[in-house]
Amino acid sequence: MTRGAILPLLLLLAAAPSQAAEYRRPTAAQIEEMRRWLCPNGGSPVRGVPGRCNAGGRRSAAAGSGFGSAAPGWDRGLPAASHVQSSCPEGTRPVLARGHDDVMRCLPG
Repeated sequence: MTRGAILPLLLLLAAAPSQAAEYRRPTAAQIEEMRRWLCPNGGSPVRGVPGRCNAGGRRSAAAGSGFGSAAPGWDRGLPAASHVQSSCPEGTRPVLARGHDDVMRCLPG
């Protein structure tokens, strides 16, 4: 294409009306419908974390144990980890875990 043919084409494109649809903000009812679809068990979507919903007013976001916590606070009241292998309960026997040389699992037997 020559330079003389490009200029009229650019002017024609600049003068043509835009084909993009005008943006319309969703109504309150549409927002509520989207929230119910995204979070069917209550709460509302967490911004920046796709697939996550907050607890729906049952607790604040600051009360949780952090990002990705499925059951915050489940470990409350348990003693701190000792990082020592404890003995296996009655009815089980210690077996070396596959792929480890220092990890024992308690299996029935």
